[in-house]
Formats: sequence, structure tokens, C-alpha cells
Amino acid sequence: MTNYKSNDNRFDGRCFLEDIEIKLEKRLEEIRQSLSDGQKEIDNMQEYYWENYTEMDEYGYEDYDNQQALLHQVNANNEKLQLKHRFEKMLDAPFFGRVDFMYDGDDEPEPFYIGIGNFAEKNGMQPLIYDWRAPVSSLFYDYDKGPASYEAPAGRLDGEILSKWQFKIQNGELVYAFESDTKIDDDILKKELGTNSDVKLKNIVRTIQKEQNALIRNKTAYNLIVDGRAGSGKTVVAMHRLAWLLFNNRKTMSADNVMILSPNGIFGDYIAGVLPEVGEDNVPEKEFDSLM
Repeated sequence: MTNYKSNDNRFDGRCFLEDIEIKLEKRLEEIRQSLSDGQKEIDNMQEYYWENYTEMDEYGYEDYDNQQALLHQVNANNEKLQLKHRFEKMLDAPFFGRVDFMYDGDDEPEPFYIGIGNFAEKNGMQPLIYDWRAPVSSLFYDYDKGPASYEAPAGRLDGEILSKWQFKIQNGELVYAFESDTKIDDDILKKELGTNSDVKLKNIVRTIQKEQNALIRNKTAYNLIVDGRAGSGKTVVAMHRLAWLLFNNRKTMSADNVMILSPNGIFGDYIAGVLPEVGEDNVPEKEFDSLM
């Protein structure tokens, strides 16, 4: 394994995994406690309201303020619950890839671990694991070793990829790790796509190819049509495209105001599990016939 800093566990996949699992458990315990405290606050607000609503001011200002405070607390708890579900899912496999990137002008590379969601030790801190849809994660999908760049919110950042690693983690245990000079090994790809034989669409976040990534992250097309022969991966790319759109448009777009039109119920069942697997809630799905 390549080690750029002998005393830095970020470059040792196994040590990093052990450290992340400890930090994930700690964050989960904090979230569980916060959820419990938040539920008590909701119960107290509801109890206060029903005990005092007949005596609230005649213009309804106090009634409105109480309702807004309750709604705010309920929404906060729902956000924490979603975070809890994501971190619990990440415990099974916190990350699947790593890019060691040397920024132009720097003397040492920065390791970027990539998983199904962002994870930081505390809110507001730099992520220890980056969501596969984050701008920096495009380094993993779009480049081999050598010169590379990505578009950050502040602009384009250039540098060089010194190493790329792919990991298989299952039930919190490292199954395998290998350094990838060029593209994902065909044997590994076949193994990943063949895992589980049930008729369900699988997520491909570990194995997205450069051409697929260009479609998933397209920022210029208002309407995007993915055309291809049967079995070429149109549906799986479309689902990952939807997950990317939801991730990058949080302020204006949510799962509740998106709809998937499907040809039949069988297709709906086929795609049902993909979005939760890649870090999003399922979106409403309707068959063409029922829509008509």
C-alpha cells in the first residue's frame, strides 16, 4: 500500500475504517440522544398547547408562535432521523473509494475517501468521507493517475492524482482493497454487478464509468434523454442522475416534488431500492396508465 505519511492513518484503509467506525458510533449516539431530547420537547409543547390554547390571546399571535415552534422542532427531528438512517447505513460500508490528490503548489497529497454520503466528526467540520455526488468525488470517476481537476464552488482546482484505491467493505469489515491505475478491473466489476441474484436494480456508485458519470453530473442540459440498447444501463444511470440532482439542489428540490413515471408496477418494484442505497429517500412513482 502506498504511504505518503508514515504517521497518517488516513492513507491506511484498514486503520481509517476502524477510526471511522468509532466516530460513526459516537455521532449516532449523539443523534439518538438529541432525537430523544427533541421528542420530549415536542411532547411538552403539545401538552402546553392543549392546556393553554383557550387562554391564548384573542388575535391568535401566541397560538401561531406555538404552532411554528412545534413545526420547527418536528422538522429538526425529522432531519436528525434521516441523518441517523444514513449513518446507520454507512456503518455497514462507510466508503468504497479513495483518491490521493496533490493540489498544485502543495508538497503533500490529500486523501479523499468516497462513500454514499458525507460524514464529518461534527457539523461544520471538513468531511472525513465525501458523498459520491460531491464535486471532489468526480476525481474518482473521471481521471486515472496523472493531471486532474474538479469544479469546486470557489472555482476550478487543479493538481495531480497520485493514487486511486477501491475498497469492498461488508458488515463493517474490509473484504478487499486494490490500487487502480486505470479503470475498474473487469473481474471486480462483474463480481459487483452479479452480487445478489434477485431481480432488483443495483446501485453502481462503486463502479460508475467515466461516460456514465458525464451523464449523471451533466449541468448544461435542461432536458436530458439517455438513449441506448436494452441492458445498456439507461435506467440505472437515470436513477443515479436523479440522486445527483437531489443532492445538488437541496434548497429547491426534494424527493416529495419529483415523480418517476414507469411503464408498470413490476418496473416500480425493480427500481424501488436504488435511491435509499445511494443516500436519498424514495420519490413518488406512478404508472402511465394510472396517470392517464
